[in-house]
Amino acid sequence: MEKRKRTIFWIIPIGVIGVFFYFFGPQKAVTDNDYITYIKATPVTENSNINTGDAFTNYCEKSRWEYFQTKMMEHVVEFKGECEYENTVQPINLQYVVEKGQTDYRLGAMLVNGEQQTEEQRTTFLNLLQ
Repeated sequence: MEKRKRTIFWIIPIGVIGVFFYFFGPQKAVTDNDYITYIKATPVTENSNINTGDAFTNYCEKSRWEYFQTKMMEHVVEFKGECEYENTVQPINLQYVVEKGQTDYRLGAMLVNGEQQTEEQRTTFLNLLQ
């Protein structure tokens, strides 16, 4: 086998891997779109007079909002920040699943320091923001 043929056998798989990495590799986080704006404008709880964006800005440090779409085509807005929870500042992730057309949303998972919280704990945290 010639040296040239062996080189081609290495170049083709490396090229295929490169193409897959380009299309399916890590993606840049979406931090500004209509779904994020919609969630930031909604009230923290049903009977609240403060919107979610202002509440998180006032209560949490180093906060950011991200948007992504799941494989099931759900639109998810996720808040990530460091907030006071149980008398210490801890990393918080809270997800909102937004309906297509931004007509409604439901609360998704809430993680505190990487551990999933119950619905009651999530509700208690949201009540602290008011």
